[in-house]
Amino acid sequence: MNPINNIVVGAFLLFFFTISTGNAQDITIQPYLQDVTPNSVNLLWETNQTNESVVEWGTSIELGNVSYGTSFSSNTSRLHQVQLENLAHYTRYYYRVKTGNAISDIFEFKTPPLAADEKPFRIVAMSDMQKDGDHPNKFKEIVEEGVLKYFKTKYGGKITDNLALIMLPGDLVSNGETFSQWKNDFFNPAEKLYSQVPVYPVLGNHENNSAYYFNYFKLPENGTESYKEHWWFKDYGNLRIIGLNSNGPYNGNVQLAWLQQTLNNTLTADSIDFVFAQMHHPYKSELWTPGESDFTGKVIEKLDDFAAQSGKPVVHLFGHTHGYSRGQSRDQKHLWVNVATASGAIDNWGEFPNRDYDEFSVSQDEYGFVVIDVTDGNDPKLVLRRISRGDQDQVIENQQTDVVTIRKNASLVNRPEGISPANQKLIPECVVLKADNFSSANTNSEHAQSHWQVSTSATDFSNPVGDSWKTFENWYNEVNTQEGDDLTDEPMAGLSENTNYWWRVRYRDKELNWSEWSEPLAFSTGESQSLPNLLKNPGAENGLDNWQTIQGVVEALAEGECDGTSPYNGQKYFIVGGLCNSSAVAKASQYVDVSSYSDSIATGNFKVNYGGYLSNYNGSDRPELKILFYDSNNQKISEGNTLTTLNSNWTLLSATTHIPQHTKTIKFELKGTRNAGNDNDSYFDDLFLTLGSAKVDCSVVTSVNNTIRPYIPELKVVPNPMVCQSYIQLPDSDYSGLKLSLVDVNGCKLSCRYRVEANRIIIERDSLVPGFYMFMVRDKQTIVGKGKIIISD
Repeated sequence: MNPINNIVVGAFLLFFFTISTGNAQDITIQPYLQDVTPNSVNLLWETNQTNESVVEWGTSIELGNVSYGTSFSSNTSRLHQVQLENLAHYTRYYYRVKTGNAISDIFEFKTPPLAADEKPFRIVAMSDMQKDGDHPNKFKEIVEEGVLKYFKTKYGGKITDNLALIMLPGDLVSNGETFSQWKNDFFNPAEKLYSQVPVYPVLGNHENNSAYYFNYFKLPENGTESYKEHWWFKDYGNLRIIGLNSNGPYNGNVQLAWLQQTLNNTLTADSIDFVFAQMHHPYKSELWTPGESDFTGKVIEKLDDFAAQSGKPVVHLFGHTHGYSRGQSRDQKHLWVNVATASGAIDNWGEFPNRDYDEFSVSQDEYGFVVIDVTDGNDPKLVLRRISRGDQDQVIENQQTDVVTIRKNASLVNRPEGISPANQKLIPECVVLKADNFSSANTNSEHAQSHWQVSTSATDFSNPVGDSWKTFENWYNEVNTQEGDDLTDEPMAGLSENTNYWWRVRYRDKELNWSEWSEPLAFSTGESQSLPNLLKNPGAENGLDNWQTIQGVVEALAEGECDGTSPYNGQKYFIVGGLCNSSAVAKASQYVDVSSYSDSIATGNFKVNYGGYLSNYNGSDRPELKILFYDSNNQKISEGNTLTTLNSNWTLLSATTHIPQHTKTIKFELKGTRNAGNDNDSYFDDLFLTLGSAKVDCSVVTSVNNTIRPYIPELKVVPNPMVCQSYIQLPDSDYSGLKLSLVDVNGCKLSCRYRVEANRIIIERDSLVPGFYMFMVRDKQTIVGKGKIIISD
């Protein structure tokens, strides 16, 4: 403990105050437990005066032992600390504290077991209990109607038999510099819990590195010498808890070096099966992306390395974002868990910038806490449960909404076998990887995740051209976006034309055990069937070529240039507003001539698909894009919906709309608006504008079970546009089973009347409406050719 300087109070004034109050002493903060070991405990409490610090204690309510401690001034109160030593491990003790005439009730606690005892235990983790003015009693409710009631109902007996300790990853109060908040908002609402179970917090941003924080808590002093109680570790049974400070200026190399050394020491600590780390800030946050911290990302890297080297599972707990999230590292047994919110105002979906991250399986905007069971012995495991208390509109009475089990010992997941494609040639838009069903040596094991990779090398997958990691559930914005996915097949988009590839897959169970990779299978791609991107220089690779600056400053920058971000793809990206130079508002545009599609556009059913990747620096500045339609006189007809985001991570936005009749030109417009700071951080990359269907109908053009020729010839149609009938010229006349497939601009299959004559197919218009169509000609299982037909009025 690092006490602040005593407030200078004259002895005469202190004596006068004592006389005037009739020698009355009050315990303003009830006793609470700190830094408990199998043989000792620290008891702290606060009073309004006098130095006496006495604890009466024993193994029964008769007590019988007395220990004395120290006190010091803290603002207008006195903090008292007494250490009880030479205690027996895993033993119940009773105690009460005494300062002058003020005597507390009798409370109890239980000392921890030794690691050799191999006793199971249970932890509660919760975060961000700073007061919300709209719900000022929420934290008291979370403790008394939540934690205490849940434990009484589920486990029965005494809380000291069922709960070992409490972890709090920061934001304990709204402002750590406000003395009264510690008593009124943090200690008093939870006094029925803190008096019986030890609490281990770390600093959040709202603590403001306050001296009060370091006064109130007696944490392990095993951190870096000059930063004691900023970071520390604590062992309980077979668990090592590591507390970190993710706030600046402490979130730097000194702390990271200490963490690395602590993890190195833990590698050889045979008594430790699990490591829990807690810090305030998330590395990634689905409910509030502006709250993310790169420091936590560096911590995660070290924890992942430790898990890989040691085989010991890791959990890191955090808060800052006011809601619950549970995810995992892709390659290691490492859970990521946001244990908020215990009172702070909920970060509701859509209220702030959101993002769906691969790492997270569940995110909920709610109040609640987390309960973690840890067991030892031959099969050490942890079971993590989320207990929900609902939201600001509806209270939920301690409902378990999420649960995950992790074992230290690995369970064998059988290596999957790839099925298709295998030595096949496919249209690149229609590649779907398929593997066999999940199986495991553990008959209770369930398929939880699949990881698919595509490479241009049969032996090197270090830089895959296709990479997809999917889980059996993904609760995002109240919807499980993975519902119905059996994880045995995966579309693989973005592959190049006329290229040789190899693919592989691995399976993971719900306890985060991976299988070995499947044996790589070969396949290749033919020509693309998708319509081309009509934008020129869509990703700034050629600077600002083909783009017109309409207003303000527009730049094309490389990674890190002028302290900018990294491109989504390639070497450069657009900044509409500017970093090297800046303007509050900026616009850029590119005009696309679509007059060659006039016949299809004239039908009123021809569509345009547009969009791109957008982002900003910190969730403030606003990038926007839209399209505008112009006629032959360059008069504006209408415009499409504006696409925009405040996400600070690259976010794909797209829209599809019908092109108005008489459109000859489409204007693609970018806009950036500065809302904070000096730069206008409105970023764009990989923009696109395509006409016709945004999707290829793979059921029409190919099947993963059928091979196609490396080259699909474009077949000539005469006349084109068609009025009543046209013929499709074939490259040969030796066919025995010709079939014609026709799709419209939306990718929908259509029936049409046609006949084969020698080396051509005669197609009748019949009921086909004016517009743009694509066709494919097959001879049994071989694709003969493809083409486009325009039907005029």
